[in-house]
Amino acid sequence: MAVRAPDAASDTKPEGLRERKRRETRDATRRAAIALGLEHGYDAVTVDMICDAAGISPRTFYNYFPSRETAVLGEGKPMPDEAQVAAFVAATGVSDVEAFAVMMAEVWTDAEPDRELFRQRRRLLDATPELAALNMMRITEARAQYAEIVRQRLDATRPGLSDADAEIEAAMAVSIAMGALQVVARGWLAGDGEAPLASLIHDYFPRVRRLTQAPTA
Repeated sequence: MAVRAPDAASDTKPEGLRERKRRETRDATRRAAIALGLEHGYDAVTVDMICDAAGISPRTFYNYFPSRETAVLGEGKPMPDEAQVAAFVAATGVSDVEAFAVMMAEVWTDAEPDRELFRQRRRLLDATPELAALNMMRITEARAQYAEIVRQRLDATRPGLSDADAEIEAAMAVSIAMGALQVVARGWLAGDGEAPLASLIHDYFPRVRRLTQAPTA
């Protein structure tokens, strides 16, 4: 299944010097916030500590992030772009749930390509209940947007579905896919292999199918 449009990469504009420096400053600040949280405990970390570690001023920090939480978690949960949504809607040979999980695996890893930083953030969330709760709240808020994306696929593949049924099935698809994806992501982060997260979805989904079907005699 192709989740991304074949020519999506050709639409990406080269990164300019200013954009690269902004990205590097943002990334360094995020790394500093997470590393300090792991070293001292998140509650003990201040914006000034993050700035000192990242080599920036508080003013620069607040130009990038409105709060410590945002430096660790980001502005919000990542969303697929138009090409990713189009590929998801058109995907064949897989279920709605599996297609959505693969798309979101690519969205997540596109948003955070540094696997080690991904792993460190997960460690910090596991050690900090208030951050984990905030992250879960953001996921819950994003699920309504994710469900609207699934609705696009349902409208295209099952146009006779009623609005009520489409709403229910979209919400269920998101819930099942996100739950499975979180389990797969934990295994991906714990492993030493270099297999892309999206490719592991296809390896795990036979388990999802087995677990959601009644056992045969």
